[in-house]
Amino acid sequence: MNEKDFQLLYQTHYRAVKNYLYALCKNRADAEDLTQEAFLRYESSLPSFRKECSDYTMLCTIGRNLWLNRQRKEKRLRPLSEQPLDLPAESFEEKLAKEDEALRIHQALHKLPDPYKEVFMLHIFGELNFKKIATLFGKSESWAKMTYYRAKAKIIEDLEEK
Repeated sequence: MNEKDFQLLYQTHYRAVKNYLYALCKNRADAEDLTQEAFLRYESSLPSFRKECSDYTMLCTIGRNLWLNRQRKEKRLRPLSEQPLDLPAESFEEKLAKEDEALRIHQALHKLPDPYKEVFMLHIFGELNFKKIATLFGKSESWAKMTYYRAKAKIIEDLEEK
């Protein structure tokens, strides 16, 4: 791949790949690092790739694998949200109630099996539309929608049980 092609690829997909990785790791600096590394790995491994999916899908897959490798190395998962602790208009009790509710939602989300968890996170946190999610998984858009709505229903069901 020549430099011009790589620049075009980078300009076309950088933001979307970074948003996807941010949805996974919930840390902007880590998402940027993972995105950079995904592009570098993609370029260096291009001759060995079978062109069975789009560049965007391959970049997201590489980025996801890099993120999973980091998680395995760290042997811990980061929190799904980084809520600010001091909102001026709320009392301490209101903050605790909201944090408790957010924690319950994240616990319910954490219990979901894949692909429900990942589709839900991509749509809510990564702000990806169903078409992009479907492309990422190599499935139809209706599959992505149905998977999201089932994940949402499972989270609501889990919250209602408690």
